[in-house]
Amino acid sequence: MEKLTYSLAIHDLARFTCGIADITALFHNLFEPGSSHYQQLAYELQREFKQGGSPQVTAIAFDRVSYNDQTHQGSFRIVLDINFTFGCEDVTTEQKAQTSEWTYAVDMHANTIHFYSSPFAESRSTADEF
Repeated sequence: MEKLTYSLAIHDLARFTCGIADITALFHNLFEPGSSHYQQLAYELQREFKQGGSPQVTAIAFDRVSYNDQTHQGSFRIVLDINFTFGCEDVTTEQKAQTSEWTYAVDMHANTIHFYSSPFAESRSTADEF
């Protein structure tokens, strides 16, 4: 399981008291396509789906967002479109609406949010380097 950590502005932290729609909007803003945060998230998703060929994420959406205001933790599902390239066969296939389950924790004192990748994703090992 991998972890992504980002700093949040005070006004972003306030969104966690406003409801799920505001939290979902925050996630869409934080992971805006083309941003470095989006690229980091896409990389983690590509690692999770690498068994299907050489993956490239083409779209990301957030679904089933939940948040517990007592523990400051929550979960969400990422719905993604992904292309797989099989180099030896020179074939590319597109898979739409693939899903990945994630969790997150908000540290209100440090103004940070920690995202934890799907427990089903393989962690990186030194064997990946060979």
